[in-house]
Amino acid sequence: MAKLPEIRLCVGTAGPQNLIATVWVASLLDAQLLEVRLAGILPHLRIADRAVALRAVKLMGRLLDAEGRAVGYEQVDVWA
Repeated sequence: MAKLPEIRLCVGTAGPQNLIATVWVASLLDAQLLEVRLAGILPHLRIADRAVALRAVKLMGRLLDAEGRAVGYEQVDVWA
């Protein structure tokens, strides 16, 4: 899993669901395609649950150039 570029965080936990992964994908279709790829790579993997965040507040305030690269930052008051 560590070699997949979509995987941002993968940690082991105690309990019946013993792995948590955070992934970044461009669309819900990409999320489903990633699950299919993971099932092919890890045949014993069972996905118990999933949650979708439509935007990451941590990324708010980034100024992007025409190619989508971060070039600066502007303070954002998320509580306003």
